[in-house]
Amino acid sequence: MSVLHIPKDPSLVKFINPINMTKKLHLISQKIQAIRYGLLRFQEDGNQQTMQVSTSMDDGVHLSCIIREGEEMPLLNRRVSLIQKHKDDYLYISGEIDDEVKLNCKIVSFRIAKACWFTRKRRGNTVWLQEKYIYQQPGAAIDIAS
Repeated sequence: MSVLHIPKDPSLVKFINPINMTKKLHLISQKIQAIRYGLLRFQEDGNQQTMQVSTSMDDGVHLSCIIREGEEMPLLNRRVSLIQKHKDDYLYISGEIDDEVKLNCKIVSFRIAKACWFTRKRRGNTVWLQEKYIYQQPGAAIDIAS
């Protein structure tokens, strides 16, 4: 499990290697495509909304979601999160929708700001999630997952 230690002297902070982050995003995107389905969550009038979607990766940093229910709700420029689960793997992807197309169904695309892959671990009666990979878009602010 990764633990971030921030030293008191700011000059000692090491910068994130962008090649390493790109590799992590590639591994996470492969898992997103393998799972394919998930829950798209966002806020609407102060209430948490959830929609079932199918997913596909566009260009490595954009994720497309096909929505078959709740198509009438505009989602452009909304902050969203996608949650996926497969066996003991959990994915949490967040970003902001930057494209929306309505054909036979609604397709939205968002740029991935943060993507996390956790694995459920067990020891006796104790169960926890352990970080496997975390990607954060360079320059993006860290926020609390909701």
